[in-house]
Amino acid sequence: MFTLFFRGALLYVVMIVTMRALGKRQLGEFEPYELAMTILLADLISSPMESVSTPLLHGLLPVAAMFVVHGFITLASLKWDRFRALVSGKPALVINRGVINQRELDRLCLSLSDLLEGLRGAGFLDPAEVGTAIVEANGAITAFPASGERPPKASELAVDPGYEGLPLALITGGRVQPHNLSMTGRSRQWLEGLLTGRGFSAGQVFLASLDTRGRMTLQLAGGEVLRFQAISIEEVCW
Repeated sequence: MFTLFFRGALLYVVMIVTMRALGKRQLGEFEPYELAMTILLADLISSPMESVSTPLLHGLLPVAAMFVVHGFITLASLKWDRFRALVSGKPALVINRGVINQRELDRLCLSLSDLLEGLRGAGFLDPAEVGTAIVEANGAITAFPASGERPPKASELAVDPGYEGLPLALITGGRVQPHNLSMTGRSRQWLEGLLTGRGFSAGQVFLASLDTRGRMTLQLAGGEVLRFQAISIEEVCW
């Protein structure tokens, strides 16, 4: 029984390490060769996990071989566009200038219902609002509004909104995040003093985030939300 437990735990760790080594994209949308790799990985590891009579190497060696082959395919795809098109396919333009390309939908074996579903997923209820839509190589649909339907840009309104970057979560679940706090150039004492001045401690805060306008948003454990100016815009350094 201990042997089964040990083998299962080891193979599980090997699977996690392999998936992490394959890159972030393995956890999102798959290319065709990545999907095949994931399915085969699960099948190869399940066999020695289920049967004690199957040597561990019979599961680990094929995984290592597939990892090497996957690395070769990935590098070749990055270097040669034709090879990438062969193993992954090419993006396909399915809506151009607001007109749906029926022939392209047929070539992709994509029904009109599938296209409309993809457009809804991209945020468009009415296909008449779409100017351009592309089916990416991984099967995802990317859609852009027609020029007359998109919201105006700040530059078109002659408005300068200033720099807008990623807000930093300084406290999550009552725990201070040292790395994010260091990016602001502030100390833990500064953060605790800011909270104490408003009658709170870090343990009472569910989420505290600081945006690039210098505004702090606090959500307390009880659900109350507070917003205030924590630092000036000139002091923002990330």
